[in-house]
Amino acid sequence: MGFGSVDNGMKTGGQRQKNSPALPPTLRQGWPKFLEAVPFLARIMKLSHARIFRYLGIIVLMQSINGFVVLPVIKYLFGKALEASSLSNITDRTYPAILAHPVSVALLIAIAMIALIAVSLQFTTIVVMVNRQQSGQPPSVWAMCQDVAKCLGRLLSYPSPVMLVYFFLALPMGGLGLSSVLIQGVGIPPFITREYLKAPLSTGIYAVMIAAIIYANLRLILTLPLLVVGRKRPLAAVGESLRATHKNFFRHLLLLGIPLGAAVLGASVMVELLVWGTDLADSLVTAQTSAMLASISIGLGHSLGFLIIGAATVVMIQVLVALCRERLGLPVILEERSLAHRTAQQRGTRASLASVAFGLVISVSFSAMPAMGDTTEGAENTLVIGHRGYSGGGVENTLGGLEAAAANQADVVEADFQETKDGHFVASHDTNLLMVAGRNQNIYEMTLVEVQEVTVREGGFTDKIPTMGQYLKRADELGIQVLVELKVTGHEKAGYLKRFLAEVDATGTTEKNIYHSLNGHAVQEIKKQRPKLRVGLTVAMSFGGLPKTNGDFYTVEQASFSEELLAEAHARDKEVYVWTVNDQATIRQLLSIPVDGIVTDNVKLAVDNRAMVATNPASEYQVGYSLAYLDIFR
Repeated sequence: MGFGSVDNGMKTGGQRQKNSPALPPTLRQGWPKFLEAVPFLARIMKLSHARIFRYLGIIVLMQSINGFVVLPVIKYLFGKALEASSLSNITDRTYPAILAHPVSVALLIAIAMIALIAVSLQFTTIVVMVNRQQSGQPPSVWAMCQDVAKCLGRLLSYPSPVMLVYFFLALPMGGLGLSSVLIQGVGIPPFITREYLKAPLSTGIYAVMIAAIIYANLRLILTLPLLVVGRKRPLAAVGESLRATHKNFFRHLLLLGIPLGAAVLGASVMVELLVWGTDLADSLVTAQTSAMLASISIGLGHSLGFLIIGAATVVMIQVLVALCRERLGLPVILEERSLAHRTAQQRGTRASLASVAFGLVISVSFSAMPAMGDTTEGAENTLVIGHRGYSGGGVENTLGGLEAAAANQADVVEADFQETKDGHFVASHDTNLLMVAGRNQNIYEMTLVEVQEVTVREGGFTDKIPTMGQYLKRADELGIQVLVELKVTGHEKAGYLKRFLAEVDATGTTEKNIYHSLNGHAVQEIKKQRPKLRVGLTVAMSFGGLPKTNGDFYTVEQASFSEELLAEAHARDKEVYVWTVNDQATIRQLLSIPVDGIVTDNVKLAVDNRAMVATNPASEYQVGYSLAYLDIFR
């Protein structure tokens, strides 16, 4: 890599610029290799440390603008787009309606452009700052603004859709999602991950897909630095990034993976120490003191987490810019900030900023302290709903899974039912049986007898597919209520709802169970024909408010749930069940709100945590789930 060899003697604000010693010619080709990664990253750390407070300041400023200005504007415009197309939300079933309305489409394009400008401005600013630093230029605000404006002009030129994909898919999938409020949470929804991991074949497909995402990210990782440093247009930057990373996959993986891995591990260790400290305090001090310490731990964790994420972002961008400059044959000036060159004023300014930041942490923590000492009212009433039974004790949607859920004290068992070729209903989520049975057949193309001959497998268990009648009768014998999901595949014959209700009636359990479906028409008709039944609408991948329904409750997918949706549903006198929630941190978070029901694969975990949240103050568990986004162990 082209680190220069001549000392330019530049001094700015107590800083000393210098060039690092030239690398041996034998190491320049393909440098750094595995053994050279450490000195390379050591130089990067020095570069990052020299101006770290400037970088963190820019990150704070950009995050504030995006959080307090851009996001509200986007939400307002999105609401107007829904209003123009007479929709309350966008789902996989309603998006054609919003795309058919010109005003809505125009507003969605405006939202996309605003989001693209905001995210690209945030990352471009940091890349410009890093590039100016590595080229030995002084940190001039005006010059930096000019560079950023020129880069944005190129970046927002045709084709902008390329950069939308880059910023809103490539960057968050590549580990920079937490560094911007506008791309936080972008990822594969938990319910999709769960579907892929339930069988060996699908798990293998999922592993290949994740590997492909990582590979694509590393191939595109130099796109933004090349656009800034190389002054290339988007498509040219994409092409150059692909060429530059063609033979350097593991090199880039190592150089980016080490700082990212260190940040992830550091954040996780920090959270574990804070949780351990608050757990220890619970047993040694009074409840009031314990609540205070828990509040401080949460505030401190968020603050330190921001510093870790911000520093990791800076280091990763330093690496990318250095690699980009190497690709373009440009030198990298090594700037070091020595303690001897820091003035008393600089040290005082840093101490003041640190004091203000610590003061904010403490004040926010104390404002939350009263709630920390309280138990959650109503958590004991949250239903624990076994998702397709309990996969820890049997195959999903089988009698074995049902019995396991009942044995682990689930309040309700959720099960999927769909129609066969000859008009009967069987318990199965998958329409195609390849993943669960190794047979590439669709249930709607099979007779009841053919379906009953199939052996399904999951988690080391095997079982047969039961009919809806068998499933509901066995649940009645076990004394457990069933949340019956009617799966409408689009291959049903006319009168399927009449046959569905007749088959339920034959079990004698019709009014003992509750019902829901993703199909809004089915929900409406069941409720219309049987007003006394409790019927709900399942909501998946939803953006906006809740859709209108004549049903009694909503079953909302975890990634689409928010407390605003819960309040909206309760204002309509409807309950909300959240699916499919399997991690302890999210289960505790939902119990502390509390929601009306949690659909989970981990029945025992949910039951145990419900008892804990209902009987213990928040200080005993809230630190862990509040900081779970920083911790790979949670």
